[in-house]
Amino acid sequence: MISFGFWNVIILITVAWFLKFNWRLDSEKTAWQDSLFLKHPSIQRLTQFFRQPIVNFILQAVIVLVLTRFLCYTGWLVYNLTNRPDPPYWDFKWFYVASRLAHQHLSPFNVEVFNIGFCSITKVCGFIPSFVYPPNIIPPLWFVGYFPMKTAFTIWTWLHLIATGFVLWGANILLVSHSRAFRTICSISVAFLYGFVFDLQVGNVATFIAVLLLWMFICARKNWDVIAGFFLGIALLKPTLVILFIPYFLIKRRFQLVFISIVTVTFLAVIGLAVTGNSLTGFIQDATRGFPLWLNDPSNNAYISMSRLDLRVMGPRFFPDSPFVAKLFSDLIVLVLVGLVSWYFYKKQSRNAWSKKVDLSEMVLISTLSIAINYSQPTSSVMLAPAVVFLLNDLCFQIKNCAFSRQRMSVWLLGVGCVMVQTAVIHGGLLVFLGKRWNWKGGELPYLFKVTIFSLPSYAILGLTLSVLVLAITSLRQKQVPEFDPLDHVSG
Repeated sequence: MISFGFWNVIILITVAWFLKFNWRLDSEKTAWQDSLFLKHPSIQRLTQFFRQPIVNFILQAVIVLVLTRFLCYTGWLVYNLTNRPDPPYWDFKWFYVASRLAHQHLSPFNVEVFNIGFCSITKVCGFIPSFVYPPNIIPPLWFVGYFPMKTAFTIWTWLHLIATGFVLWGANILLVSHSRAFRTICSISVAFLYGFVFDLQVGNVATFIAVLLLWMFICARKNWDVIAGFFLGIALLKPTLVILFIPYFLIKRRFQLVFISIVTVTFLAVIGLAVTGNSLTGFIQDATRGFPLWLNDPSNNAYISMSRLDLRVMGPRFFPDSPFVAKLFSDLIVLVLVGLVSWYFYKKQSRNAWSKKVDLSEMVLISTLSIAINYSQPTSSVMLAPAVVFLLNDLCFQIKNCAFSRQRMSVWLLGVGCVMVQTAVIHGGLLVFLGKRWNWKGGELPYLFKVTIFSLPSYAILGLTLSVLVLAITSLRQKQVPEFDPLDHVSG
């Protein structure tokens, strides 16, 4: 059997060759020769610094080593999940049990039925958090109930890899630059988002939501409203990440898209209720009972969980002994953030005569806002793939059309830093490693760490939303040159 060290060497050589072949600007190098941005003294000094042989070598070596480590870990994770005799399954167990119960025409939304089914199918008994997904999730999950759990989980794992590939493809479609260097940076940055690796590991559905929303946006920009509405309707199986897109498209007057999405989700929900032998009133009663039980689980409870990304946990972390002040603090942050984003949408729509055209900055703001104001776990960071593309597109626009601005570049760097916090290197490597040193489920995490290091992902979501908002607002004033739309280029 070939050793893992041998595969490390092979992957290292492959990564080095791939980066050497693709790390070039192609035609954009000529197009940027007269760039006022690149002629600024600060950029000139920075360019000269990175062109020094030793600095250039160290930078390339770090990139190659980090990327090799990431690919090796991902490969090992896939091999371990698909070949391990008894995988942990994590979140996948909930989806598998729900599908098996639906095959028996039993309701997974009922607390007692789900607990009994979970115990008999997975052999894990005791307190089990309830299944709190809406009924429209049952049809997409139906197929997994036909297989043994091990086989179903293997299929689920490979579907995650395929979905991740479609996310990378979609991200490159939205990227303005056609240079190999920018496309390589885009693909690596998106793949490094911790949500993709974590979602693959635990078997959640966030990656599927990300690919549906990304391609929904691509179709919406090409005015394929029927297909976009269909994708949006399916994605509503995880409403916390998707529901804000409904009012967004209503503001955009894309009524056909919204209508198709509502018809799709209603159709799926009716089928889900029918096959589980449930009714709408029965589902509402079961959800009302099950949600508080699910919320009391340490991983979900705002006062205990250290994995949640949303801003709803900020109040409980700062004021754990005062529930009223904690809720008020969280609600105030959410209200201010929603107000700022809503103000931006109103100003932009007013300026554009309430145009139906959708914009990447708007999708990014809806995505980050969905993570910020609703319950979100690390898997939700897959929704930040459009943010990576937006930041790269914004940099391309600044280089081509604008003079260098320290203030604006500082905001851009803030956005980049916030995205880096959500990567597998920082979130997965640093925060998860530190989290294992304390029994946070037992409330042993020191208060100082709780509101600083372990709140970095939440701060990053807030910072990214604000930085994208500032960049989008300043772009409205800057863009005297018509914005290049890569989709128009493709379709033309």
